Amino acid sequence: MKILLWQTAYLGDVVLTTPLIKSLKKNFPGAHIAFVGRSFIVELLKGFQIELIPFDKGLKESFQILEKIRDFQVALCPHVSARSALILFLAGIPTRIGFDRSELPWLFTHRVRHRWNLHEVERNLQLLEPLHIRERDIMPLLFVEEEEKKAVMERFNLPEEFFLLSPFSNFPLKEWHLQGWLKLVSKLPLPAVVVGTQKDRERSKVFEGKAINLVGKTGLRELIALISLSKAVLSCDSSPVHIANAVGVPALSLYTSTSPYYGFYPLKGHYLTPKLSCSPCSPNPKRCKKGTQACLSGIEAEEVLEGLKLVLSL
Repeated sequence: MKILLWQTAYLGDVVLTTPLIKSLKKNFPGAHIAFVGRSFIVELLKGFQIELIPFDKGLKESFQILEKIRDFQVALCPHVSARSALILFLAGIPTRIGFDRSELPWLFTHRVRHRWNLHEVERNLQLLEPLHIRERDIMPLLFVEEEEKKAVMERFNLPEEFFLLSPFSNFPLKEWHLQGWLKLVSKLPLPAVVVGTQKDRERSKVFEGKAINLVGKTGLRELIALISLSKAVLSCDSSPVHIANAVGVPALSLYTSTSPYYGFYPLKGHYLTPKLSCSPCSPNPKRCKKGTQACLSGIEAEEVLEGLKLVLSL
């Protein structure tokens, strides 16, 4: 049997599909399993004994991928875009399993009810129901080698123990305010290592002299190694939370406009939410409905420190 997993969303979304990979491999040990995702999956999913098919959503690439996936018998699609549903349909895969929240749900042969107030991992695992799979593995997993850890320790001259901070997001309304992060850094019992992407380099300069600023300086494999070495990850609602859990590290999520209701909280760790009447806003908010952006400073640094104590006791 040839089984295809399709998740072309963001980094964290892919990490949260790894329990699907584990469950499929456990229940179909002889199956050929392939994963379609953005090109970063080649590095992210290193170590999984599956076929990786990079797909960055270009028009020409959309036609080319049809030939690559035509001979699969089963496709599971956590992604809810119209493009995903259409490509799987046009490829003629006989069994296509997706969510009823998909933009073109009728193109799936089996539709699974999409529910909020459920962790994304559990939500994804429900796609196994049409295959009558009951034995499921809930924890995300990423592989990181000891050589990678050693290399990153030496390259950045890291201390033996540190907290990893991830203040930035693709969605600005998911970011706890920088003054809160700076106050937190000054009170942490261990050194802080701050990470982020190249586009965050300028804003990250506020951490110079206060933390080890590695924003824009790490590749994906280095980021995974860094997270695996940290005592705990403190982050806005973004992928480092899920990477942390996937390498066995606890995480503390600081919510602003989003909410654990949408299902992206740490499975190992804790989270904090602002106490506002307008919260939660939406899973990926692009503008503040109230015009105040009060949620960005709705959590106090002292609350984060208390939350961190809870995380470290797990």
